[in-house]
Amino acid sequence: MAETENQLFFVGQKAFIDKAGKLLVLHGKDSDSEAGESNYIDLPGGRIQEDDGVNFFESLRREVREECGLEIEIGKPFCIYFRKLGARSRTPGMLVYNVGFQCAYKSGEVRLSYEHSGYEWVTKDDYSKLDDGSATFQALKEYFDLLK
Repeated sequence: MAETENQLFFVGQKAFIDKAGKLLVLHGKDSDSEAGESNYIDLPGGRIQEDDGVNFFESLRREVREECGLEIEIGKPFCIYFRKLGARSRTPGMLVYNVGFQCAYKSGEVRLSYEHSGYEWVTKDDYSKLDDGSATFQALKEYFDLLK
């Protein structure tokens, strides 16, 4: 049997933030997507950094505060999905395995970081307009399927 090399990858966390039945979806402005789009769908969160230690929940809260200025309550993980980072990423071609957490909005107004160009709150009735065939969209579908 041939020996294969282990593949390096990142682990990320994404917050599926519910506010009164609506879910926050961000629009990325840099080409961090596999397809190289300049305006891809994303969710608040990010890769777990080495200096985050083992406090995964505080890491996710920090990422949400940095990316969109909100305070959240973190619930249960409900999905795992991955994507390959785009050519203009700091780590092109790297796989990121994301764990999606059901989260509840606590406070704050959306203030986007430099990483995103826009946002919208979507519902189970209108999220399908975001269907770009991405793994992120499939995770959105999984989230809204849980609500049925």
